[in-house]
Amino acid sequence: MAFRVLTMAVDLCRLTTRTMNVNAGHERTSKARIIHQIQLIRGITINEC
Repeated sequence: MAFRVLTMAVDLCRLTTRTMNVNAGHERTSKARIIHQIQLIRGITINEC
């Protein structure tokens, strides 16, 4: 019984860690996308002035 509970706790920990890693990767991708869009907007604004 104790072994089964421990195994479930380890699985839950791994699942949580994976979810956090996926979220971190998504956040990095989103930031890169936003930075790219800002650079495009700056380029358009500088060229028009």
